[in-house]
Amino acid sequence: MDLFVVSTKIIKNVIHGIYNFKDGLKKETVELTRYESLEVSSICGLFFRNYFLIEHLAKFLNFPEKSDEFIFLGLLYVNNAFLKRVDQNKMFNDFLTFIIQRKYQISRDEISFIKNVISVKRTFRFFDVKNGSLEYYSLRFNKPKWLIKMLSRQYGKTDGLRIIYEMSSMPSQYVSTYYLKSFAPSNDFKKMADDLYLYTKDTSIRKEDDFHDKKIYLTQVGYHEVISKFEYNLGKLTCFLGEENTIAYDFLKKFADTNCELNFISATLERNYKMFDYLKGLKLSNTHFYEASENHLENIFNVRQDFILYSPRSSNFELFRRNPEYGVYFQIEELDFIINDLKSGIRNISKYLEVDGKLLYLVPTINLKETRYLIEEFIEQNKEEFELIEEKVYLPNKEENSLLYYAIIRRIK
Repeated sequence: MDLFVVSTKIIKNVIHGIYNFKDGLKKETVELTRYESLEVSSICGLFFRNYFLIEHLAKFLNFPEKSDEFIFLGLLYVNNAFLKRVDQNKMFNDFLTFIIQRKYQISRDEISFIKNVISVKRTFRFFDVKNGSLEYYSLRFNKPKWLIKMLSRQYGKTDGLRIIYEMSSMPSQYVSTYYLKSFAPSNDFKKMADDLYLYTKDTSIRKEDDFHDKKIYLTQVGYHEVISKFEYNLGKLTCFLGEENTIAYDFLKKFADTNCELNFISATLERNYKMFDYLKGLKLSNTHFYEASENHLENIFNVRQDFILYSPRSSNFELFRRNPEYGVYFQIEELDFIINDLKSGIRNISKYLEVDGKLLYLVPTINLKETRYLIEEFIEQNKEEFELIEEKVYLPNKEENSLLYYAIIRRIK
């Protein structure tokens, strides 16, 4: 089977918003071997990790964005600059045949330009781009221009660009173990703390059998740090998960076998089923699962909670590092809606906190409007009822390469 054909289908579905990368990969590689699936994942991953450069080259050739020509050009670049899985001359000739059939007029200079560009990876001087401009950093780090501009404003240009640089490289991969799966770490895993391991190889953890066998899962150092701050005898506890997030595993793994009363709330039944499946071997006599949004909790709580972990849907900038396609389909226009939902959500969920109870607000992003600024505004508006005990911004170039924010809030009245 031609893996580039399979990759083309996946890329087309992702950039047109039909599937995300994970679901598209799963759908299109059903009949492939494990090795072939990993090859396709590598091809598509390289495409999206160089998406903005490919887009730049396509504009120079007047190829419409997201067109078949655009995708073919990207795959040509991926193969010739990185993989060399197919003979370079053959793939280049196939590309020329393809665009001629599409009735594109390509000049000799343009052909020479393409051939040179795809041979020297990312060391060439970007065509017609001013060094140090937003466009330059977008091509260099493969991040949307709005993200570079935002972080440079919020953290200053030097620190903002340093963050962008770290976000463009493979993050440190920390894993925790599934509660009921036996895990015997090899030399590729370095123990950092109880149930926290650093994966020391440069390749993706997703290539490990233990990851596919669900013996381990990716986590962040910050999750372990903040969960360790809470005691076992908290009483009534709630975990509200607004999107897929492994913090729930760490939370429930710590408290499920205690005498605490646990509530797990998410916006989708699918996430509830997944969490229930994970916990089915634990003592669940005092654990309850609900489907609800932050705005519809009145039918769930009959008493206030001693502890609420609130991890809502956010911009999730962590995905810019782990999922390269995220920079393709996430739009800055969504941020205002997300921020308004976060403000509304924390107001609503804080109503169900007991006096002297604690709310843990946790989001895998470093956008200050969703983190520090949002919490400052909430405390200022509710200073007679709540106080901020602690907060922390984890930046990717510090703190073990985590990208995270948390705030611990206590109800005082």
